[in-house]
Amino acid sequence: MTPFAHFEAVWGRCAQLSTLHAYIDRNVAGILQPDELLRAEWVARVSALDLYIHELVAQKMVATFEGRHPASPAYLRFQVSNETLNRIRVAATPPEESAAFDLYVRSYLSRITYQAPDDIADGIRLCSQIELWNEVALWLVAVPETKLDEAKRLKTQLSLVVRRRNIIAHEGDLQQTPLRDPWPIGRADLTFVADQIHQLARAIDAVV
Repeated sequence: MTPFAHFEAVWGRCAQLSTLHAYIDRNVAGILQPDELLRAEWVARVSALDLYIHELVAQKMVATFEGRHPASPAYLRFQVSNETLNRIRVAATPPEESAAFDLYVRSYLSRITYQAPDDIADGIRLCSQIELWNEVALWLVAVPETKLDEAKRLKTQLSLVVRRRNIIAHEGDLQQTPLRDPWPIGRADLTFVADQIHQLARAIDAVV
């Protein structure tokens, strides 16, 4: 599967949460709390972007290893363990060599989160020399004269989405008040989050 196909597969599961929320909100909102589904959907949609970047970087790095994709400066600085080097050296076929490299790359990337804008840009540098957020801005709406401002706006929006995701995932989405009430959340919030993340994934897929 392509990286974007992985993204779309998870995206479809996110849509199921959206549909389920709409049904419960219409029919049994007095019994259940459907807003918890919106919080789960928020976390899942950010996770879809995280997965997409992991797959994109891993697959492009393997393509570089196989000579099918140009090497970036960050790729050339990428360090591989001696164990992996030995597995590559004794591999009987090129596919076995690639499999050994792929296993190490995915193990390395599994310790990294690709959600915040600067982290995503760092990951892309392992497989591309582009100035990621400037190129994304140009692909979406900007012209050369406005690309820096638009790139900054896109990064700020994503940072806010990820910050709320972290509050949901790690702090129960509770406000810093004496009663610790949950932060308000609504369908419109998730529509905004979904639109932002999907357009960013499409743009990154187009420019990398």
